[in-house]
Amino acid sequence: MQVVKVIARFIAVCVLCALAACASSYDIRDARLSVQTLDGSPRLTEKFATKHDVTQVKLLHAEADDVIRFSFSIASDTPGEAMDLERIPQQTWVVLSNVDPKQPTRSFIWPLRVRESSASATFHLRMDKLPKEVRRMLAGNGEKPTYALTLLLGAFASSEQSQLDALSLPFLHLRFSQGLLARFSSPATSSRAMAEAQDGFTPLPQHSHTFATEPWQSMPPTILSLAIAIGVFVGPWLLLQTLWKPYLRTKSSLTLPETLLLISVSALEILALLYWAGAPVWIVGPTAFLLGSGAFLSGREAVAKLYVL
Repeated sequence: MQVVKVIARFIAVCVLCALAACASSYDIRDARLSVQTLDGSPRLTEKFATKHDVTQVKLLHAEADDVIRFSFSIASDTPGEAMDLERIPQQTWVVLSNVDPKQPTRSFIWPLRVRESSASATFHLRMDKLPKEVRRMLAGNGEKPTYALTLLLGAFASSEQSQLDALSLPFLHLRFSQGLLARFSSPATSSRAMAEAQDGFTPLPQHSHTFATEPWQSMPPTILSLAIAIGVFVGPWLLLQTLWKPYLRTKSSLTLPETLLLISVSALEILALLYWAGAPVWIVGPTAFLLGSGAFLSGREAVAKLYVL
């Protein structure tokens, strides 16, 4: 979407410039095109005094270690016209696009910064530093298409006197071999990642264990669990009431040891409920020991009387 907007803006510049039929157009001066390998070996060198010297665009079979450099100065094609600040183009791009219009593909744009003091700019492109989107596009199209690097110059002039027609100048054609496209299609591994792998700094394989039967699959039904919980909670009280029922009939009130016993047993039941709800064990343990000791000491007399009866 961003590329479409940029191209639309450039088309608008071209339309506005075409309306001024008598206007001059942009030109280049002292342009130099060079293609070198990373070690500095030259593969292609071209010099252009003006845009009219670009009569036949050279074809380059790109390699992985190629470095393309295109430097130029911006001028007017009318002799004697100075390139003041108003005429310096606001839009200076290099576009990579397919030469064959019958095979439409995406275009990629590199904006260039123009030095206002000298009205010059430089384009620098390394094959091993192409953006991921460009690599993906090139690998998807294969080795048949031929691509063009085109210089685009345009501006919105403030007046008719400073109006210059836009410039579209192809300066290099590119073909990409199958080997280079294969490298583009495969993700590149950095030297740091390779060194880390050699030294053993890689994630260990994940070890996972699955039990034959999940714990939740072996749990009893909810109704059975509820019945057991009620039995555990109510059972001791029913047993205590059954044992004390004959004894309680002969007395109108409980003694102090009997009262302490009932309070201790009730507190133990409440403590068990709190422990089930999440009370920490270092609190439940000592408290249960104190309540159990109190129940044992206070209930000796009551239990002895019950045993005698």
